[in-house]
Amino acid sequence: MTSTANPGPVPKVDDVLITAELANRPSRPPDYERENGALGLLAQEMAAHPRGVLQKCAELVMELCHADSAGISILEPDGAGGVLRWCAAAGAFAPNLHGTMPAEASPCGTVMERNCVLLFDKAERFFPTLRGVEPRIYENLLTPWHAEGKAVGTLWAIKHTPDGRFDAEDARILQSLARFAAAAFQITSALDEAAVERSALRESEQKFRTLFEEMDEGFAVCELVRDDAGHPVDFRYIDLNPSIVHHTGMAPETLRGRRATEAFPGRDPWYVETYAQVVDSGQSVLEEHYFEHVDRWLRINVFPRGGDRFAVLYSDITDRKRVEIVLRQSEQRQAFLLRFTDAIRSQSDEQALIKRAVQLLAEELLVDRCYATRHNPTADLTNVLYEVRAPDMAPLPATLRFTDFPEAGRQTFEKTLVYDDTANDPTLSEADKVALKSMDVAALLSRPLRRDGAPIFALGVTSKVPRRWTSAEIALVEEAAERAWEAAERVRGEGALRNSEERFRQFADASAAGLWIREANSLDMEFASPAIAAIYGVQPDALLGDVKRWAVMVVPDDRDEAVACLEAARTGQTVVHEFRIKRSSDGAFRWIRNTDFPLEDATGQFQRIGGIAEDVTEAKLAVDHQGVLLLELQHRVRNIMAMIRSMTRRSADGAADVNEYGNLLEGRLLALARVQALLTRQVNTGGSLRDIVESEVSAQASGGGQYELVGPDVQLSPKAVEVLTLALHELSTNALKYGALSVPEGLLRVEWAPFEKRGRTWLAIDWAEAGAPARGPVTRRGFGSDLIEGRIPYELGGTGRLGIEPGGACCRLEFPLKEGESILETDAPTPTAVFGGTLDMTGAPDLTGCNVLVVEDDYYIAGDTAAVLRGAGATVLGPCPNEEATLDLLKTATPTHAVLDLNLGGGGPRFEIAHALKERGVPFIFLTGYDPDAVPADLAEVVRLQKPVPLSNIVKAVALL
Repeated sequence: MTSTANPGPVPKVDDVLITAELANRPSRPPDYERENGALGLLAQEMAAHPRGVLQKCAELVMELCHADSAGISILEPDGAGGVLRWCAAAGAFAPNLHGTMPAEASPCGTVMERNCVLLFDKAERFFPTLRGVEPRIYENLLTPWHAEGKAVGTLWAIKHTPDGRFDAEDARILQSLARFAAAAFQITSALDEAAVERSALRESEQKFRTLFEEMDEGFAVCELVRDDAGHPVDFRYIDLNPSIVHHTGMAPETLRGRRATEAFPGRDPWYVETYAQVVDSGQSVLEEHYFEHVDRWLRINVFPRGGDRFAVLYSDITDRKRVEIVLRQSEQRQAFLLRFTDAIRSQSDEQALIKRAVQLLAEELLVDRCYATRHNPTADLTNVLYEVRAPDMAPLPATLRFTDFPEAGRQTFEKTLVYDDTANDPTLSEADKVALKSMDVAALLSRPLRRDGAPIFALGVTSKVPRRWTSAEIALVEEAAERAWEAAERVRGEGALRNSEERFRQFADASAAGLWIREANSLDMEFASPAIAAIYGVQPDALLGDVKRWAVMVVPDDRDEAVACLEAARTGQTVVHEFRIKRSSDGAFRWIRNTDFPLEDATGQFQRIGGIAEDVTEAKLAVDHQGVLLLELQHRVRNIMAMIRSMTRRSADGAADVNEYGNLLEGRLLALARVQALLTRQVNTGGSLRDIVESEVSAQASGGGQYELVGPDVQLSPKAVEVLTLALHELSTNALKYGALSVPEGLLRVEWAPFEKRGRTWLAIDWAEAGAPARGPVTRRGFGSDLIEGRIPYELGGTGRLGIEPGGACCRLEFPLKEGESILETDAPTPTAVFGGTLDMTGAPDLTGCNVLVVEDDYYIAGDTAAVLRGAGATVLGPCPNEEATLDLLKTATPTHAVLDLNLGGGGPRFEIAHALKERGVPFIFLTGYDPDAVPADLAEVVRLQKPVPLSNIVKAVALL
């Protein structure tokens, strides 16, 4: 080794130590098979060539730790701190074998001082003697080894490349080999001393014995025992060190000189067979074996010692094996739980899921019984959901009580129940033991799941004989119970969701109102109920997706507000609004009332909006019609009240006293009521003249012999019924008081007949009385006279003459038979219709028979244009959004007219379609926002409508083509 000194500041030793990085670096998994092989080689080397063990150990470090150099340093006295001699070296530093270095100037000295594994990074920064060493040392991993409890040397490994790295596994291997090196060193030291000086033999043997007795590993020298035929049948313990007690469970003095069959009756014959193989072959054997009586895993190195003797080195590997077992069991448990989860998740029924979970767990653990239960502590009940049991076992009762298991029931509230031997478990009460025994439960493992501190579900397994439940089995049952219950809750939740969805579907299907749901961000329709078809005149699927599919059906006048209400709903508002649509199925305009509202998810976000759509057309029209009716009612009431006021005033003029006034007024009001009753029997039909005359006359005559009615049955208008009834009432009342009906011998004749006058049909009525008592001259014009001679000419357009003859009154009435409304009629005005706004083409030119091609890339303009053309009676081809779609349509359809947008797709005016239509002789108009100069000269005569254009103008323009 060569070294140079480099001037400069020297860091502290901790600055070059990076041992802590071993815990953070990725570490390869242990290769115990390879390590065991290495230890076997060392054991052979120790048996055959003890002095070569240290060098062999260095070479094995090179191999197992992938080092570039490795070696063993031994502290020798020299000066204050001593020197370290390289008694073994391999790899790049092999030429430095037997070299020395002061302990204080070497990483080995620091390792021995701190007595632990250390990892150095470029140690030359602190140890000047290492500067300039070739090859350069980058990482240096060292561990001390001991003799008589003191660190007397180091085992080290070196990386000579910048990217070389040691890991935690290297450190573990180095420590393992260091213990072997320490033992070998002490053995060889003892042998060396014995060879150098015979007088020191006793001391050397004592050292060997000390090592033999103090080493952690168990060591035994044994000898085969053969039968008379020379076959190995047993072996005898010759010598053993004290540590053997930890590996066999028996002290050395107990075993020394005894046969194995005496010390361990019934021992596996494997031992004799294996040891005989080593003796006969002269080859060592390395095995790992579990010793049940001490519950330990041991690695056994067996090597020959000459003759029938052999040595056995026992190393306790229990911790490692248990880690391996736990790891293997964990892997097996995870594999089972994966299968378990997949199997139960495939079940859609909770009962089938629980059944499958119990079956799988029973198969995995090979138990006598596996069961699942639901708990109801409040009712002191446990219900058995399902069980799998051995054929010879009786089934569990369907229901169990917590009180039957006092202690186990109490523990169910606290923890997983684990009983290896129920009959002898000190934590169980006698009542528990009796109850468990009655169910053939000698061992029990049950995982109860608790909610709010009370058990709700359990998954358990039992054995008919005592059984020691391993930690892996306990973990498996606990995890299986959790997963089974989680899956059961999921199935219940999914079932509830399906039921909820089915109830919603039934509700939606039965609802007369349309129900819909939209995605809040895009407003795309996700669901529309069947009632949508009747409301909008299209199948619900036609409205799914883009909101434009719905919005285009809304009349343009209401569209922006309707869409704005959707926007408001997705911000959290509930909005009720009304708008008009043009129903696709029949082209009718309908009023729709929408209730739009946000749908909140579990996080409080508005991911969707819902709505209820109702066709309120009839209700809207009814409200409008009700207003008209109210106005009409007010008008008619005012007219009737005016008539009654007039009757009241005029009746007072002709009455002699209050009684007569009352009688007159009552009679006239009754006549008015009879008119109203007659006119309300059949709306707008008037009444029969004969019925009217007979009704008024018979009311005053004393019998049918006092009057005669002559004339055909004539149907009068409501107005004529009103006026004529009142006139006949006045004549009849006057005849009763003063005329022919006032005496038994009086006679009244009423005769009527239609006649033609000035090109229309008139009616003449003659009233003639005979036999009336004599009366003085009439000096006053009363109510009846005004009615006959004034109102009939005024309201019926006819004439009336009234005279008093010696035999009684005579009257002639003439008036045209024409329609006329009475203030007493009850017929209603005709209801109004829905006005469709800019889409309403009432009164527009008739385009029936026209096939109009619509080419427009704006979705709403295209839809609205098509709607008004259909409203005018045209058949619409398209609409087409682009040139390609239009030319494809023209291959199979022939339009009679066309409406063309010049700027399809926003790329400027295009005229290919226009020229194609012109060649076919199809007239068309342009919709455009461009100036006239943008249109080529050969199309300059085409009608051009400037956007935005009233929709009715499009219909008018097409009609003029």
